[in-house]
Amino acid sequence: MSTIERDVLERLDRAGVGYYITGSEALAVWAEPRQTLDIDIVTDLPANRYEAVIRPAFEDAYLVNDLIVVEGRGYGSVIHRTEVRKADLMMRRDDAWGRAAFERRRLVDDPVLGQAWFISPEDLLLAKLSWSDGGASERQLRDSASITRIQSNLDWEYVDRYADALGISELVERVRGDR
Repeated sequence: MSTIERDVLERLDRAGVGYYITGSEALAVWAEPRQTLDIDIVTDLPANRYEAVIRPAFEDAYLVNDLIVVEGRGYGSVIHRTEVRKADLMMRRDDAWGRAAFERRRLVDDPVLGQAWFISPEDLLLAKLSWSDGGASERQLRDSASITRIQSNLDWEYVDRYADALGISELVERVRGDR
C-alpha cells in the first residue's frame, strides 16, 4: 500500500473533509493505468476554509502550499517532508456538475490505496475532456478513449447532459466514436 497517499486520505477523513480521487490514480481504477508522480484529490472544502483546515491537519509531516484561486476555484497541495510525495488538492467546482460529481463518487477497495472514494468513470471522462484544452491534449484524449473502451456501461445520458453544460459535447462524440 502507498503509505503516504493513504496517510493523506486518512488526514482528510479525520479533518472531516469529503474527497474523491481523480486523475491518473482514478484512471487506473476505471481504464488503462498511466504512470503518475502525485495523487490528485478533489475536496468538498470551500476555498475560504483551506488554511483553517488543511494546514493544521498536515503541517506536522507535510509542507502545505498556499491555496491558489483561479476563476473562483481553489488549488493547493501538500508535500511529504521526507518522502517527497505530493498530493494536489482541488476544491470542488461550485456548479451543478461539481455537485453531481461529488454525489456520484464511488467507494472502491483499491489494491494500492485500500478503501477510498474515487470519481465515477463518467465524471472522470468529463473531467479529462474538460481539461483537454479543447482536444489539444493528446494524453487527455487517450485517457478518455481508454475510459470509453473499457467501461462498457457508461451512463451516456448523464455524460451528454453535463458535456453540453461544460461545452465539450463535440469531444464526447469524438471519443465515443473511438470505442
